[in-house]
Amino acid sequence: MDDDALKEIIQRLVEPVAVSLGLIVWGIEIVRAGRTVLRIFVDVPGCAASSCDGTGGTCILPADSDNDGIFVAEKTSSACYSATLDQCEEISRHLGLALEVENCFLEPYVLEVSTPGLTRQFFSLAQMHPYLGDMMEVRLLAPISTAREGTEMPRRILRGTLQAVEEDAFILAPASVSSEGNVSLEDASLVRIPWNTVRKAMRMYIFKQPQKPGKRISSSKMKGNSRKKQRS
Repeated sequence: MDDDALKEIIQRLVEPVAVSLGLIVWGIEIVRAGRTVLRIFVDVPGCAASSCDGTGGTCILPADSDNDGIFVAEKTSSACYSATLDQCEEISRHLGLALEVENCFLEPYVLEVSTPGLTRQFFSLAQMHPYLGDMMEVRLLAPISTAREGTEMPRRILRGTLQAVEEDAFILAPASVSSEGNVSLEDASLVRIPWNTVRKAMRMYIFKQPQKPGKRISSSKMKGNSRKKQRS
């Protein structure tokens, strides 16, 4: 069974549990590097927007354990809510049992249930609509040519602000982020990226470092200066 077919089965198993808790399945990811990891991302309907940070968590549940998961909190702040640790734990428990019954994995694997987070991965073009103007990082299946300063540059990894979302593609304005968290548009043409060429697309959460306060003159020095002026 290939991973696409496996994801369809997992979607069928996990969706009713998520819906019963008032959540949606944001995406499913299967990583096969050493030990297999199955990641389920769940979110609150209508909470998927760039202004929504939420307060959620991650439940990591080894499939060959007795449902004793490890929980790692994701602390963020916003007026919008996100999936809770208890909800992630309940989904993990139900899905873990269902996967055993269906015998989906023949090898040992780890099941993780979490919120998408601030730096969230996209699993469809429809999910990108609320994030117009945000910084994105896109990893492609093959390099794509981009025009910059009159020359063609093949890139496999692109960063830029999301300008538009079409039926089968999206458009980025190439940009870079400084160490202080400032976004600067590059002198490059807009890039249209077909969705079927994307290996991974993620929203970049930009943390702007606070500016260092300017040096202040101490009150004693100010008094000293005023005295000198009076004497002169």
